[in-house]
Amino acid sequence: MKRILLWICCLAISVLAAETPSPAKQVGNIPLPHQSAYTGVGLGVGIGAGIFNPTEDCDCLGIWQDQLEYFYTDWLSAGVDVRFFGGDLDGETNVLYQRYRGNVRFHFPFNSFDLFLAPVFGLENTDIEEIRDEWDHRENRWWLPGAEVEVDSTRKIDDCEKMFSLDGFSVGAEMGLGWRFSKFFGLTGSALYEYNFSAAQLLTLSPGVAFNLGDAWSWAQNNLFSAWISVEVGFQRYFNRGVSDWANSAYLGLQIGI
Repeated sequence: MKRILLWICCLAISVLAAETPSPAKQVGNIPLPHQSAYTGVGLGVGIGAGIFNPTEDCDCLGIWQDQLEYFYTDWLSAGVDVRFFGGDLDGETNVLYQRYRGNVRFHFPFNSFDLFLAPVFGLENTDIEEIRDEWDHRENRWWLPGAEVEVDSTRKIDDCEKMFSLDGFSVGAEMGLGWRFSKFFGLTGSALYEYNFSAAQLLTLSPGVAFNLGDAWSWAQNNLFSAWISVEVGFQRYFNRGVSDWANSAYLGLQIGI
């Protein structure tokens, strides 16, 4: 009798174990913009790198982005991201420009599709206008190299400089979506509007395409909620600063859900 009961217990455990899906199968797995994904649970980590072309007045800069996102429920997540722009801006200024943002996303998932709405809060701590004004008004700063040189105090601020002169806080709203249209591929997109307290308004459009690494890699399929490789481009326009050009960017990114 004991052997029969033991055999029944072992059989039941084996059946339950066989029917228990991998982490990636228990939740949704839909790619989203900015190296993120909808899973409904857990923590998402995203990294991306690429180039940023502000205007014709500027040289291209390197760009790096990191993002963390945590799902509190299957319809609510919150995250933070940091973005670094670095390089020779225009032959005069070498800069490392930083942007920090936090968001709360309200998700509306449906099968292989997810739509989200999110308030966004940002912080910028590098102002190129201040850096250049300090340099151009250096006559009385004898400790700076070239301080004795006469400079033009009426220097014109170009579009390139305006696009890296956000200083302080930003608030905004974003609408984004992701669509997993096949087992291995998905499309993403977002529209983000931001108001910076330096009297600048920004509109950013970010379409992209993603490859489902999780289903192509057995280890990721069994141990991760999601794993996506994405290519994303961005189109950014400034308002209320007299900037007429669209800035362009392109990222190659990786997202994993744990």
